Amino acid sequence: MENMAPKYKVFNPKNENCTVCAVLNSIYRSDSFQIETEIPKQFGKGYYQRIIVKPSMEINISDVTFFERMTMVGGQGNPQYCFAFCLGDQFRWRLEGNKEEYEIECGENYIFSGNQVKSICSFNPGQRFWGVSIQLDSEVIKSLIHYMEKEHSCTGLLGSSIFYKRKFSYNIKRILNDISHCPYRDNIKRIYLEGKILELIGVYMDELIFEKGSRHSSVKLSSSDMEALHKARRVLDENIISPPTIGELARLVCLNEYKLKNGFKGLFGMPVHAYVIDKRLEMARFLLEYKKLGVTEAVLHVGYNDASHFAEKFRKKYGFNPSEYTKSL
Repeated sequence: MENMAPKYKVFNPKNENCTVCAVLNSIYRSDSFQIETEIPKQFGKGYYQRIIVKPSMEINISDVTFFERMTMVGGQGNPQYCFAFCLGDQFRWRLEGNKEEYEIECGENYIFSGNQVKSICSFNPGQRFWGVSIQLDSEVIKSLIHYMEKEHSCTGLLGSSIFYKRKFSYNIKRILNDISHCPYRDNIKRIYLEGKILELIGVYMDELIFEKGSRHSSVKLSSSDMEALHKARRVLDENIISPPTIGELARLVCLNEYKLKNGFKGLFGMPVHAYVIDKRLEMARFLLEYKKLGVTEAVLHVGYNDASHFAEKFRKKYGFNPSEYTKSL
């Protein structure tokens, strides 16, 4: 199968005969649909997996912990977007020729766009490097961004930097789990993964538009109002299980309650209370499906006290009762 060229390549600047780099380069040189290899046991534990869904789309999954400090340099010159999602420990790296250090924490993702220069990554002993990255042809993403910016009358969805970082939602985490634990093989797996990647991009872009407040709104807001409302949404995201009251939230973001309620609905398309419910339900579905919690445990975990009320909201959002959902898993 034709693969994206040139090939990705890594090397250890302190050891030109690095065994770990040789193992990784054997993966990157391969044109196989799927290849997985474990880290040599004397250096650490874990695995790397690479799946070439098609020439313009590939998936890399890693879950690795090194026993000693490891430095690797890698990169390729062809234009592409890389969506990377951190599921493990905090991770830092920098780009060749640039002193600025980038950082990503568990629950965050980044996008590299354009012609990426070589990246220099250092792995500390005991650090769990666990994540999923998806590489896509740059023209595919550029076309999609252009369409969405035009459709929603907004600009700069990903900003002007080659690096864009944000937290990812439970909806995104659910799709990442589906990708990592695909139950199919061969061509069926290829079709399934391509569909999941397209779903991931669609959900990601929709959430990005939501966060930017770029959906059509009849509410006129100043730049300071917009900044305060985005802060209000961040506060809710960080305290979704036990959110502040409207009055408390209004004081935190320095808006009166009327402007908070009307501005939030106008900017994000739903009232504050509905937003909290929606995010709790996303979290609950993830806990039921991937953490295998019982319905009662999930209800309490996401901040509900009334199981019947939770079931009603869950059914309204997803079309089935939570108990029915757990039986179907």
